Amino acid sequence: MKKQISNLILLLIALLWVQPAVASSEAEYRKLSKAYTLHTDGSQEFRYQMELTLFTHTAMNSTYGESFIIYDPRYQELKIHAAYTVQKDGNIVKAPENAFVEVLPRSAVHAPAYNHLKEMVVVHTGLELGATIYLDYSIISKPGYLKELDIYEELQQTSPVKEYQITLSAPENKPLSYTLHGLNGKETLSKENGNQVVKWTFRNLPASSRAPEVYAMNGDVPFLTATTFPSEKEASQVLYQQFNSKNDVQLLTVAEAITENATQEAEKLYLLLNYVSNEIDNSRVSLQEAGYRIRQADEVINTAYGTLAEKVNLLSGLLNALNIQADPVALYKVNAQPGTYGLSAIQELFVVASADNQSYYLSPLGNTPAIGAFLADLVPVLRVENGERISVNGWSTGIDYQYIIRLADQQAEIKTSAKVGNSFLPYSATPLMALGVSDTGADYRRGKEGISFEATENRGVEEKGGYLLFSLPDCPRSIAHGMYSGYNTKRKENLTLVYPVHESYRYQIEIPENLELSTPATVKNISNKAGTLSVSVQQNGNVLEVTRTLEIPNRKISPSEYADFRDLVVQWSDQQGKTILFKVK
Repeated sequence: MKKQISNLILLLIALLWVQPAVASSEAEYRKLSKAYTLHTDGSQEFRYQMELTLFTHTAMNSTYGESFIIYDPRYQELKIHAAYTVQKDGNIVKAPENAFVEVLPRSAVHAPAYNHLKEMVVVHTGLELGATIYLDYSIISKPGYLKELDIYEELQQTSPVKEYQITLSAPENKPLSYTLHGLNGKETLSKENGNQVVKWTFRNLPASSRAPEVYAMNGDVPFLTATTFPSEKEASQVLYQQFNSKNDVQLLTVAEAITENATQEAEKLYLLLNYVSNEIDNSRVSLQEAGYRIRQADEVINTAYGTLAEKVNLLSGLLNALNIQADPVALYKVNAQPGTYGLSAIQELFVVASADNQSYYLSPLGNTPAIGAFLADLVPVLRVENGERISVNGWSTGIDYQYIIRLADQQAEIKTSAKVGNSFLPYSATPLMALGVSDTGADYRRGKEGISFEATENRGVEEKGGYLLFSLPDCPRSIAHGMYSGYNTKRKENLTLVYPVHESYRYQIEIPENLELSTPATVKNISNKAGTLSVSVQQNGNVLEVTRTLEIPNRKISPSEYADFRDLVVQWSDQQGKTILFKVK
């Protein structure tokens, strides 16, 4: 008995030692400082200072072993003020010359027009558990390279921060505007040498969440936007002034060649979108890395690659050349106070077009509707031409399938009648391919709300141990085919779905005489804070009738609703619940 008590005490002691190690972070920013300065001559300086203490081998060997600094040496100068490591015993290890390695940024690979960009890789040396990395550098931009002070910062880092300072400095005659969201920090206002200076100090910030799909637009991530642009119109004009004119003769020639055999506006739109998304390669150079500069459409065509902004310019230019109304628009990362957005807060650029009296929301990266169009109710979508906010509506998100199924000789003949909302459909002359249906032999009709079709297919049925296992078909765009059922059981942040869920399936399965239904009759109804799910499996003579419906009406799932949402999705996605078992007589 004494031995058991001793072993229990040792186990409790071990658990007390283990628990803090599990709960602790990989590293901690003892101090983090970012200072943005706009000088009267138009030059700018960004200064970054950090003190980062390492606690784990992962932090030391992987996560924080290097720092990466991208800049444009044609217009910017990088100054490393300090780079060293203080080891646990106080020994200082200065970064040697070969710890500074200049490389081509990964985003600029296969994009020769951007091969002038540089990425300084600072390799931190002398690392050990308990060591603290010190890094202090500035990026100084020449006058005119950056038009105005333009900042978007998500304030949580990948590790906790004990003290975080952000400083903004601009001439007094500049309209410095900003939005701080999600944090209460000490704000100080002052004037120094004719500049207005705003400084925030934040303390004991937790690490950013590692849960999937955590975004500032959901309201879960603290952020700061700041700019000296007078308004969003002046900011967006920096981009729009670089776009090709709507009556560009060369673009007209290219557009006419691509759409030579097309007669309808929608058909021309599909062809031009296909050309820009598939024939012009995607460059991953961001707007910020490019200094908010874009190349003209003819250069993009001749080199067959372009950044997102360049491809938006090309796509809108080609459409407008054929008198198909097309407006480039910008989706912003957050919903901040009007007048506090600059270009750095842009999340995505896409094109809003009108063809044959129907609206299209086009991404030049593919033929599916631009994701930004689905988020326009959460964050602003502004016209690049004038900074005006647009509204997006008309999306249909219903999925309604009816199946008549005949089983015979380990084969299933499946007749499908379906209606699918336009949210799930590509902009293509062959839309059924996205639904797993061959256009050949299928009868379909496409309208503003979506598509309706009828199709027939034959599918093999698995026989195992004297039983047939038939998996109920469904729409490949169903939420059951997403990743939500694999997410964690608990969540502290909001989850925003791309669209609400309205799915309905009705099956009539004719049972031949040589088969006997083994799946028991089922009636399941679940109603909770996230939505409703219903399943019915009933045999009526030689016909098995199955109905399945799922309704999740609200896109934004709060943490208090998340467990209910996950319960619905897990049960809806469970393959066992979608398998019908027949015994072979």
